[in-house]
Amino acid sequence: MTTHTTPQVSVTTSDTANIRKHLEQRLLERQTLLDALEPRALPTIDPVAYQTAAAHRITIHQISAALDRLDAGTYGRCARCGAQIPPARLEVVPHASACIDCQNHAEAA
Repeated sequence: MTTHTTPQVSVTTSDTANIRKHLEQRLLERQTLLDALEPRALPTIDPVAYQTAAAHRITIHQISAALDRLDAGTYGRCARCGAQIPPARLEVVPHASACIDCQNHAEAA
C-alpha cells in the first residue's frame, strides 16, 4: 500500500506574522470599500455598485480562507493538487488557494 503525503510548506514565524498582517490589512481595506458601497449596491439602484460589492464579498471570503489556511499551516499549498504555490504568485495574489496550473484548469472549465 502506498501512502501519499503532502510536503509542508516552510513558512517561518516571522513570515507568518508578516503574511497575516498583510492579509488582515487587505481584508480591512475590502471591508471598508464594501461598507461604503452597500447602501446603494442594489441592482435596481446602482448595478455597477452591486457588481463591485459582489466582487468585494468574494475577495473578502478568499482572504478569510487564506487566514484560515495560515492558522492551519496549509498556507502556500495548492488546495487542489497539494503542490507549493509559487512565491511570486502569492506575492501578487496573497490569498491564492491554487497553483497556476490548477487555476488555469479551473478557469478553462
